[in-house]
Amino acid sequence: MADTTDMTKETARAASRGTHPAGAQDETHFRRMLDALPAAAYTCDRDGLLTYFNARAAELWGREPRLNDPGTRYGGALRIFAGDGTPLSHDNSWMARAIREQREFGGQEIVIGRADGSRVTVLAHASALRDEAGNVIGGVNVLVDIDARKRAQEIQDFLAQASVALAQVADYQSTLERIANLAVPFFADWFGVHVREAGGKVRRIAVRHLNPEREAEVEELYRAYPPTAGKPYGAVEVLLSGKPAFASDFDALLPKIARDERHLGMLRNLGLKSFLCVPLRSRGQILGTLTFATAESKRLYTELHLRAAEDLASRAAIAIENAQLIEALKVADKRKDEFLAMLAHELRNPLAPVRNAVHIMRATTPPSAEAQWAHDVIDRQVQQMSRLVDDLLDVSRIARGKIELRRERLAIATVVSNAIEASRPLIERGRHEFSLVVPPDALYVEADATRLSQIFSNLINNAVKYTDPGGRITVRIERGEGQAIVRVTDTGIGIPPDMLDSIFDMFVQVERAGDHSQGGLGIGLTLVKRLAELQGGNVEARSAGLGQGSEFAVRLPLATERDEASGERTGAYPVAKLDHSKILVVDDNKDAADSLAFLLRANGSDVRIAYDGLEAVGAAIAFEPDIVLLDIGLPKLYGYDAARRIRDARGDDVLLIAITGWGQEEDRRRAYDAGFDHHLTKPVQFDSLLRLIAKGRAS
Repeated sequence: MADTTDMTKETARAASRGTHPAGAQDETHFRRMLDALPAAAYTCDRDGLLTYFNARAAELWGREPRLNDPGTRYGGALRIFAGDGTPLSHDNSWMARAIREQREFGGQEIVIGRADGSRVTVLAHASALRDEAGNVIGGVNVLVDIDARKRAQEIQDFLAQASVALAQVADYQSTLERIANLAVPFFADWFGVHVREAGGKVRRIAVRHLNPEREAEVEELYRAYPPTAGKPYGAVEVLLSGKPAFASDFDALLPKIARDERHLGMLRNLGLKSFLCVPLRSRGQILGTLTFATAESKRLYTELHLRAAEDLASRAAIAIENAQLIEALKVADKRKDEFLAMLAHELRNPLAPVRNAVHIMRATTPPSAEAQWAHDVIDRQVQQMSRLVDDLLDVSRIARGKIELRRERLAIATVVSNAIEASRPLIERGRHEFSLVVPPDALYVEADATRLSQIFSNLINNAVKYTDPGGRITVRIERGEGQAIVRVTDTGIGIPPDMLDSIFDMFVQVERAGDHSQGGLGIGLTLVKRLAELQGGNVEARSAGLGQGSEFAVRLPLATERDEASGERTGAYPVAKLDHSKILVVDDNKDAADSLAFLLRANGSDVRIAYDGLEAVGAAIAFEPDIVLLDIGLPKLYGYDAARRIRDARGDDVLLIAITGWGQEEDRRRAYDAGFDHHLTKPVQFDSLLRLIAKGRAS
């Protein structure tokens, strides 16, 4: 801009010094010089009469003005008149001020009107015009056409805004809507999108105009004259050829495009001035076309606009590809979740009778040392498989924001102690030296007991896994500043310094020398981190390096202080004897139903079994059980529907517990909506089931 401004100033100064040369030869030379300028230049006298203009001025105005027309005096603003006496729409206030104040003026952008009604942006610089004695005899104005440069900058800004806007869309329809909103009114008065469907049919899927009411005109036009290959202009031509269509003066083409006089009239009623149509390509295929047209604005498209339209189409295609990829990822993610849920269901179902069978063997026959060992191995492996399935599903649920926390006031020491007890068999099997250090005063947190127990169980199991037999593991509970801190420290293999930042990432595991893995899926610590963060806390890993042991510190915000501890969860429901309880067991897995019924009968209950949903409803009405243990995925009548019918028949007199392989949050919600009191996932610990029944009967 500075270079152009300097050029206009120098040109104006040269003109102001040389308008009245000493001789005719010099004056001829002077006029030739001004005619050769790339800028428009003209002069007028003190009365506002136009005395000279160069060829570029006439070209810029779009009409040749006449000399010595009085026009409007410079007391307000000068107006230049055309040869036919009509005024050109150009405000010469810069010239008027330059003459009045006898100095240079301007050097700024102004918009001038041309004879055809279009407008052009120029950089103007006016200067007083003096004679040889230095007297002001008029003025000179120099106009540099910067319209192309201005339009180019505006188009670049428009494309930059388009990139930002298109980066925010997530589906195909939103992408096209965003393009339409961007194109009108800045780039076009009319905008349309066409796509090619199966069989080669062309379908218009969007049209936009400055005035939405006028869009109905296009609807009528397309109904009367749908796109056809017979007159392959515009969208059809571009779809067939893959090449853009461009018409700077569209009106001249209408007779060639129209199929008949009515069609021609409808096209002309749209008032189209200029036209662009570009292909929308994705991965080498032409998805459709983008059509731009001007009308009311009277703008004429140039090669610059064509390149901009192609650029916009390219950016739109990328946005559409991204939207399609996002949609594909959503579909894949949904299928993954469905697969994981089905996998969990199919794994949990056979695990349930295996665990029940172990309990039966222990309860019926005093086992030998070898049999006891075998029972323990089976039970540990069933528990390990159950934990892996739960962890895998939990990580998936957290990633999708599907975890629902059930917060309550908890004594942190109680939750840690429960987690230690759950891990006790692993600790004893590893012959580890284990210690728990608690503060003298109780620390309370507002958290989900089940998820909090998961955090500490995973950290303790992790310490056991990576500490050699005989090593030392310490769990220490401390009070921090507004926090309860639980540190799990071990003397195990430690963590390399370069892994401390990534140890909580999915599938990351520390390897021993010579070993590929310590087993597991590498998701336990990921689950710990995310569950801690969901409950307002965090977890941090520390290690001096390989062979130096490690420490994991979980920090949770302390609950608000209060005197009573009524909200403290102690898990104090004892293992109950179910003497004289009437229990209905429903499961289409015969081994699972029969083995659970055996255990309940051994515990003193009167038990009936049903293997499908309809049989379950009938048995519930005839048998009138106190407790129904009901599977969900039942034949003949789904478990949710069976539960509703049982609840309708028995009301609140029955305790309904879902025992199922379906363990997603959505499954739990549907279970409670259907009338279940509790939702358990297979395989269920028999002692835990008895405690839950005792709790349910006591409430």
